[in-house]
This record gives sequence, structure tokens and C-alpha cells, in this order.
Amino acid sequence: MAWRGLWRHPRRTILMITMVAFASLMIIIALGTVDGFMASMADSQIAIDQGSLKIRATGYDVDPTPQHGLTPEALGGAETTLAAEGISNYAPRLSAYGMVKSAYGAGSAEIRGIDPAREPRVTTLPTMVVDGRGIEAPGEMLMSRKMAETLDVRLGERVVLLAQGESSPESIAFRAVGFFASGMPTLDKSLVLVSIDDARRLTGWSGATEIAVALPRTQDGDATALQLAAVLGEGYEAKSFLALNPILAEMLKIGRGEMMPMIFILALLAGFGVANTVLFSVLERTREFGVMIAVGMAPRRLARLVQVESLITSALGFVIGGVLGYVALFAMRGGISIGSDWASMGGDMALPTVLYAGMAAWYWLASFSVVIVTGLLAAWYPARRAARLQPVAAIRET
Repeated sequence: MAWRGLWRHPRRTILMITMVAFASLMIIIALGTVDGFMASMADSQIAIDQGSLKIRATGYDVDPTPQHGLTPEALGGAETTLAAEGISNYAPRLSAYGMVKSAYGAGSAEIRGIDPAREPRVTTLPTMVVDGRGIEAPGEMLMSRKMAETLDVRLGERVVLLAQGESSPESIAFRAVGFFASGMPTLDKSLVLVSIDDARRLTGWSGATEIAVALPRTQDGDATALQLAAVLGEGYEAKSFLALNPILAEMLKIGRGEMMPMIFILALLAGFGVANTVLFSVLERTREFGVMIAVGMAPRRLARLVQVESLITSALGFVIGGVLGYVALFAMRGGISIGSDWASMGGDMALPTVLYAGMAAWYWLASFSVVIVTGLLAAWYPARRAARLQPVAAIRET
């Protein structure tokens, strides 16, 4: 009866379905877009600088000096484990804090020793050269263009790096062969790149401070880090990007939480639309409902009939809107370029230049819960009004 009642007035029914479909569509797109933006922010930092996860010696985070890093034996063991686990995109690093000094000035710096051949498999920073070229031989250094301007360093000029060695401060002269621009202020302000062999000579440490690992976008970094930590055993720590960046992880949670008011507003709009249309339907069909009560239909059953009609239209609208929403998210999965001019606005957060949409099954569940519950609540008053109709008075209405 509910189905037949709906299609006796197709325009009204189609209007209700359209409103619910629009709300479902917008909820799914909003969830996917926010999830995708947050994931793109993380992917941007992962690709530029940090990698999907890092393997370090236990306790390195407490006192991050080369002497608390991975020994040559530990480094070899970790690389063997990674190869056995089928992970090929990884690179050792040796980081130390020191000073960079030119003929015209000096400043503090993070000195990062990299393997020039393997680091580009993990991050894009060594390839983000805007002047000159990357590191190819010992004694060469890559620094940020901003630092070069601050210290008045030109391509080919010699720059001295100072760091704490094994027993005393050490200094080595390097030639600036290239300048990079990452768009991340922390990197552009103080990072210099040298070969890992040169970093070992400077610090007196023959191992590494970490191994950076790159994983496919579809692979769970947290799960992989836990798996590697279990396989590596004592003396190692494997942490995902989000575990190493708790502030960004918290931002992801907050970003999803901030979507709730928008979803609530969309639900209210859909609910008011459905309630208004259902109420109009009840008013328009007063005489029809009066006849139904007069011939023996119980008021409660009539109220249920109105609610079922609302539920059917909400369900149809949800299915249509949900399908369209996932089609839109699928189309956005390839990435939408949003330009590079605004990347610096994000500061250390490294705003992405390409936006990818997220796609998860729980978007559908969230939309379903909101739309169906809203539809039922919206039909409550019209159903109650229909149940209270007096047959004689209702039949007399024109």
C-alpha cells in the first residue's frame, strides 16, 4: 500500500527522493574529500622528506645523536630483513646537528647524509633541485636556496660544515653543487644534504641513524611498522609516519571530527525537506486517509503507512545518492591538481599540490545512518497527525 500510495503522486515522490539523494551525495563527497585532503597532506610530507616509516635503534628518539644510531651490523641486519620482507624502496641516512659556514656568514644546520643512488627511491627532496644539480661525488653538498641566499653562497663555492665527531668537533669543506626548494620552511631553513660517506667522516660514526622506507599508498604504514618491529626484534624500533608525527595524526582526527557539524546540517536539510513534503502529502490526502480509517484501518497502522512511505523514499534517495557519491569519489581518486602557489601557506604541514579523494565503506554506512534516521524522524509528526484524523471530518474535507 505504501508503494502504491507513493506513485499515485510521482512528482512529490521524486522530489523527496531527490532531496534525500542530494544529502547522501554531499555527505559521501564531503567525507571523501576531507579524508583525501588529510591523506594528501601526509602523503606530501612522506614523499618529500620522511618516507612511510623509519627504522631506528631503540632509544634513538630520546637522544638523537649518531652514536645512538644503528651500528654497521644493525644496519646490515635491518637491510637483510627488509629484503626478506619484499621491501626494496629504502635508504639509510645519517643525521647530525651542526653548523654551516660560508665566507659571508654562518648558521645552524641539520646535516643529513644520504645515499645519492637510493634516497630518490624513498623521497623526492634530493631531486627538487632548482639550481645546479644533485650530489654525485664525495665532497659535494646540496643546500636549500633560501639558506644559500641567507649565507650568500653561489654555485660552486666552498662551504664548511661543522659537527660533533666521535671525540671532538670536526669540520669538512664541501662544494655547493645545487640548491633545492621543498616548500617546507623547516627544511628550506636549515637542512643540508651530503653523501652518507661524507657524513660518516664528519661524525666519526660508520653506521646510520635511520633507514627511511617508502611503501605504496595503499599499504598500511602502521601495520607494516608493527610487522617489521616484530621481525627485527630487540634493539630496533620501526615507526610509521603518523607515529613519528603525532601532531599531524591529531589533526587528521580533528579534521574528521569537524565534519560532523556539516553532516548534521545536511541531515537537517534533508529532514526538513522530507518532513515538509510528507506533511503536505498528509494534508493533501486527508480525505483518502479518512476513508481508510472509516473502512477499518487502525490509526496506528495508518501512521506506520506514512512512516513506511517516508522510509522507502529515504532508502531510494540514499541508494541513488550513494552510488553517485562513490562514482564522484572514484573519479577523483586519480588526483586533482590544485596548483603549487599555495603550498607555502601550510608552513611545516606541506600542503599538497594534488588532491586525492578518500574512498572507504564507512562513508556509505555514515550516510545511511544519517539519512534513514532523519527520514524516520521527519515522518514522525505527519504520521502522528494522520493517526489522529477523525473519519467523518476528514471525509468531508475537500
